[in-house]
Amino acid sequence: MTSLLAKFSFLLFLCYSTICLSSCILSDDLERFASDEEVLGLFQLWQKEYGRGYENLKEEAKRFEIFKENLKYIKETNARRESPFDYTLGLNEFADLSREEFSKIFMPDMGPMPKDNMNLNDDDDSCPNAPVSIDWRKKGAVTKVKNQGYCGSCWAFAATGAIEGINAIVTGRQSVSLSEQELVDCVEHSHGCNGGLYHYAFDYVTNNSGIAKEADYLYTAENDTCKASEIKKKAVTLNGYKMVTYSSETSLYCAVSRQPVSVSLNGKDFQFYRKGIYDGKNCTGDYKPTHAVLIVGYDTVAGNDYWIVKNSWGESWGMKGYMFIKRNFTGDVLGVCSINCCGAYPIKEAVKPEYYYSI
Repeated sequence: MTSLLAKFSFLLFLCYSTICLSSCILSDDLERFASDEEVLGLFQLWQKEYGRGYENLKEEAKRFEIFKENLKYIKETNARRESPFDYTLGLNEFADLSREEFSKIFMPDMGPMPKDNMNLNDDDDSCPNAPVSIDWRKKGAVTKVKNQGYCGSCWAFAATGAIEGINAIVTGRQSVSLSEQELVDCVEHSHGCNGGLYHYAFDYVTNNSGIAKEADYLYTAENDTCKASEIKKKAVTLNGYKMVTYSSETSLYCAVSRQPVSVSLNGKDFQFYRKGIYDGKNCTGDYKPTHAVLIVGYDTVAGNDYWIVKNSWGESWGMKGYMFIKRNFTGDVLGVCSINCCGAYPIKEAVKPEYYYSI
């Protein structure tokens, strides 16, 4: 570690002694950052961009080495692209985290899937009249991209996103942002910032008279005691939820044609995703779900079919918080990174208006 620190200190001296800092910029053209001095200049600009500081020079030197390894991985992956529609990686706020550190924070153990409420209507797997493409964002059924922070609560964000969607569709109103923190604090069968399942979140909202608005139960990115009883008025109620048929992309397609759908998948390779259609080459064969997201639509470009996916890592990640994931994937019945595995969606029945007649 002493030699590493000495090397880093020398690089700092060189960088400050040249025009490196004034000439380095964060861009798509990462290939031109080759020497240690150039990469250090990029690292320092990255620190400034994301407000990252470290407690001492030793920690900064360690983070620089991780940054270098991540930059190498990003450049090597991008060099293997075969099509302009293939995905690319890029530097983001996670660039100083090792793959192991990232997985520990953002890929928690989601726990076993629930065995109850797994019944589907027979017609859920058939939708001959489904549109060839749909984007629920354009229909007012999707709220802004949120940021779960350094808390393994992706399952709560996937759940609120689906509830926000079906509520907007059924009521015909603009989607209302709902409280992830209520789910983190109150869903007993999940583990808050330590992982959980959106299925239990749907059950909780169904059985506890609804869920609060985000503004009434603010997100803190920490586990806390349940304060649901303090909320006088719930924003949205549900009538239950259904599971997408296991390993059926047709079932998932049909469900998304009707509403946004929560899915869990293996997200270990999402750390540096920037844009394009992710094909899952680095997670094929690994069926363990580690991350939950929301599918908000689907489309096709130049014969490439893809899901439109909303993540919960803020707008600086991916395409302003979104990513495209390949669909009609022939390599595995579970789909890219097992996206066809465990989808679920909430049910909300339209309230019939009451009519009063005077005699």
